Amino acid sequence: MDTSPPRKKPRRRPNFPLDFKLRLVEASLQPGVSVAMLARQHDLNANVLFNWRHQYKTGKLLPLPQLASPIVLPVQIRDDAPVSAAVVSSEIELFLPKGRLRIQGRPDPDTLRLLLRELAP
Repeated sequence: MDTSPPRKKPRRRPNFPLDFKLRLVEASLQPGVSVAMLARQHDLNANVLFNWRHQYKTGKLLPLPQLASPIVLPVQIRDDAPVSAAVVSSEIELFLPKGRLRIQGRPDPDTLRLLLRELAP
């Protein structure tokens, strides 16, 4: 006979639907709304709602866009870059508000899509 105490199942984090998160975040951004009060009204910890707000402001709370057409970005071609006759390398350089991003070689299309999605306004 087993005399050990019953095991507790580990608590899972709730997986809230995206439209619920967006609705609460947008409501919390309205003037005069208390984030803590809004969270309490929906049985949430205020830190969860603050985290969603941060994700929303950085563009990480949105679903992946289904691109119907490619994103067009301004490109500057440099003529002063040295080019070897035997080996030609490609380089993408983006100047961003927080720094510079340089990609050398041939990145795969999925990596470029991810970068463009993260950099889109």
